[in-house]
Amino acid sequence: MTDLYLRGVEFSNFRIYGDSYAFEFPAGPGVTLITGGNGLGKTSFFDGIEWALTNDVGRFKDIPTDGRRRNIDPLTRIGAPEKSHRVSLQFSDGTVIDRGAGFEASEAEIIKLLKRPEWAEISNLHGYLSITHFFGQASAQRFSLKKPTDQWEALKGPAGVDRINTLRERMSGMGVKRAFTRAIEDRGAKLEQATLDLTSWNELLSERDRARQLASSENAVPPSELRTEADKVASQVIGLTNLGSWPQSSPNESPEAVLDALSSLYRSAKERAAADSDAIDSLTTLLNAFESARSESSTLGSQVEVTDARLALLREDLKQADAKLLEAAEALRTGELEISHVQNRLVTIGRVAISAKQQDDALVRQAALQAEHTAAEAAQAEAAKRCEELQKQHAAAVAQRADRRALADQVTSARKRSQISASLARVGAEIGRVTQLIADRNSPGIRERRATWVDQAEKAAARVASLNDDLRLHDERSRSINEAVAAIAHRLSHDDTACPVCTTAFPPGRLFELVQAQLAVGATPAQTIANALAEARNEIETLHRQIAGADRELADVGQLDSSLAAYLAEENDLRQQLVEAGGAADGKYGEGGVVELEQALVRLDEALAQTATPEAIAVLLSAAEASVKAEAAKRSSTQKLLARAADEGQTARSVLLQHPDLWSVERGILVDLAAEQEVAEERARDAGERVTTARSGLATAQANRDALQAAEAREIGAISAANARLAALAREMQEARGRWTENGQTGDPDPNRLASYRQVTVDRISALKPIEEAIYRLTVGYRKWLQDEQLRKLEADIEGRVQATQVETEQEYQAHLTQRVEQAANDLKLAQAAKDKVDDVGTRMQELAKEYAGGVLVPLNATIRRFARALMTWSDTAVTYKAEHHATRSELRPNIVRSELDGSTSQVDMNPSLYFSEGQLSALSVAALLAASTTFGWSRWRGLLLDDPLQHNDVIHASAFMDLLRQMVLGLGYQVILSTHDSAEAEFLSRKCRSAGIPHRVHELVPSGASGLVNPYVDSSRVA
Repeated sequence: MTDLYLRGVEFSNFRIYGDSYAFEFPAGPGVTLITGGNGLGKTSFFDGIEWALTNDVGRFKDIPTDGRRRNIDPLTRIGAPEKSHRVSLQFSDGTVIDRGAGFEASEAEIIKLLKRPEWAEISNLHGYLSITHFFGQASAQRFSLKKPTDQWEALKGPAGVDRINTLRERMSGMGVKRAFTRAIEDRGAKLEQATLDLTSWNELLSERDRARQLASSENAVPPSELRTEADKVASQVIGLTNLGSWPQSSPNESPEAVLDALSSLYRSAKERAAADSDAIDSLTTLLNAFESARSESSTLGSQVEVTDARLALLREDLKQADAKLLEAAEALRTGELEISHVQNRLVTIGRVAISAKQQDDALVRQAALQAEHTAAEAAQAEAAKRCEELQKQHAAAVAQRADRRALADQVTSARKRSQISASLARVGAEIGRVTQLIADRNSPGIRERRATWVDQAEKAAARVASLNDDLRLHDERSRSINEAVAAIAHRLSHDDTACPVCTTAFPPGRLFELVQAQLAVGATPAQTIANALAEARNEIETLHRQIAGADRELADVGQLDSSLAAYLAEENDLRQQLVEAGGAADGKYGEGGVVELEQALVRLDEALAQTATPEAIAVLLSAAEASVKAEAAKRSSTQKLLARAADEGQTARSVLLQHPDLWSVERGILVDLAAEQEVAEERARDAGERVTTARSGLATAQANRDALQAAEAREIGAISAANARLAALAREMQEARGRWTENGQTGDPDPNRLASYRQVTVDRISALKPIEEAIYRLTVGYRKWLQDEQLRKLEADIEGRVQATQVETEQEYQAHLTQRVEQAANDLKLAQAAKDKVDDVGTRMQELAKEYAGGVLVPLNATIRRFARALMTWSDTAVTYKAEHHATRSELRPNIVRSELDGSTSQVDMNPSLYFSEGQLSALSVAALLAASTTFGWSRWRGLLLDDPLQHNDVIHASAFMDLLRQMVLGLGYQVILSTHDSAEAEFLSRKCRSAGIPHRVHELVPSGASGLVNPYVDSSRVA
């Protein structure tokens, strides 16, 4: 069966397309480029082909829709009638596929058309086409960016793995597993129930045998006797404890309830007796504590009375000690006051003596410092005068050097003006010479002559071409005639009378003579035409030589014009330089002015040589300024010292004025300071002895008083502690009385009353012991009576079970239950074995699926890597796909394979979308499509539909992409239809197709109007 190719596609109201918009394609291998701006229908073109073949548009699947309201059909063009969209596909074998506008296309017929006969059944046509034919612009449609489960669903059909997976799912799918699980659970429940029945039967037999062993009528108490005896025992308990009333037992009341009530009553009585015993123990402890507190309280009362008497005596002694302490403190204060007065007198005398001496010293220093200050002022004035003179000298020296620099600049400018004037004269002479040469050449006349010669040469060339054509035609005509005559001559004889060409009649022999004469003459050369052709060629050569001479003359004129322009530019530049040098643009300057300025400069240099330089004057000026600063600092220091001496003298005078009894301004010191100081020191010694004696007495009085206060505090503390203990003992006694009363006693705790209470409790406990034995006998007797009744019930139950199973003996019933258990166990074991067998088959099928998928994926991965090596930026990186089969799903797991520099490879377990860039992912998707298309040859239509595959690639990778397409078109016979939004890229791809010799066609989409895209324009000149 031959290969299949798409010949044409027609759209009607599909998406953006209007009515009957048609595409035509070469019915064979080639490339078709669809170009146009965004929104002009490139993606809709591929959507239409996908919809026509599969009744589905893959890129619309993941778009959410609002199910609560009716949505507009996205395939019908806005403004067109509802459901009026249609797509028609025409293939090279004449088959037409129409879908929409009332036409339906059978998927089975489409599969039959596209599928090769040797290929197995196709279950999902859309999945097959999406992995081997379609490359969508949306990333969600690309194989490399799909989810692992979606990749497997798309791949398993073309790879031929779906049949194995179907068998594996039928053998070990969730439905089969659930069915086996339910069967095992049901049979397990039957086994469990049979086991429970057998266990229950065995337990029933064991309980019956045990009841037989225990059954006896000795000492059994029936219910009626039990009720009577219980009433008697209850009356005895109530009589002992006064716990309330006991109702007479009713015949309807169960014996168990009577025994329980009697036991409860006995427990209450026993608990009452135990509570009374505990209360006696508590009252005994309480009585002991009360007696101990009363004894201790009496003892502490006596101690408090003795301590109060001692405290009264201590307080009288403390009053006398306080009086003596006050007397000693007053004597000490008087002595210390006298000492203070004497010390103040001594301080005053010392201050007056020191201040008088300081005043005298300050006056002496002031006189000396004043002399130094006057000398410093004079030295500073002299140094300042010297600085002014040096500054004037420095300014004059600097001014002279500035004049010298200005004069030197004038010399330089004058010399430059002279040089520029000489250059201007030279350039002017050259301008005049070149202008004269240009005028002598007469370039307009040369151009007129050249134009005339060019016109004559063109006419001569036309004449030569015409003569060549005439000569060629003449030669061809002559050659044809000669060949015809030669052919005729071979066929003519003497008897021929008619020309075989024109049937002209000739006398016999005449026609043969003419032919022979023509053969003898031969072909006549066109000498005249050849001579004219030679003359025309000579004329052309002469004209070309004349034109070349004119061109050389014009070139010389052009060179002269260039030289003249250069000289004029140089002249303008020189005049500008002359103006910048301080001259006039049209002025002329010689060497005379330069010589005069140079002589003046020499005279100024001789004058400067006789004076000091500014640098030497600056050194002297720096030294003078340093002297001024030093004298100023010395003067400032002297002034500060003088001010300090004046301040010290004034301070001493202020101190002396505060003591007019010792010093006056007119007389100075009024008393003998040494004698006054000796008298004051004697008084101070006497006052010190008195203060020492008073301080000793004060310390003694203070110590006595402190001892008395400490004794008083100890006695007060002892009284407080005793009173606190008495209060605590009183509280304890009060609490003991309260607890005594709470336990049912009156008054204060009493040992006699407690002994009576203990005797009553002991007698009650002794009386309860026979009652407990009576209750025990009743319980044991009634239990024996019940065991006899239970034996009868167990035997009746065993007999009922045997009769219900329709067997005669207990042994037969036992065998029946054992057989049920064994049958249920066998059924469960059989179900479990079947499930294990199915699991084993499923595991083997899964391993087979892995092997088969590996056999498919290994060559597919190698092919993807070869394509990716040409398309991706990193040639050392690729993606391999590995199939993973789980219990409920199968998926592809991609791994990134990196090649190291040493040739080794390593795998990176990462999603390719997180590793590669957008451009690399696009190239990887193209590589996966090309690999799948070349690996899985399921279809007769070797077509590739690529929607803008180069949107993330640069020019280099676009070139590599076209090189791959060239091999696929020329080598494998592929029909490629691709789109691009970039017109420059479309032109580039078209040039690549032309240079590679690939049949190609460019279809350009133009903006639409209100009726959608209509009237397609195909540039026939771009169809190769």
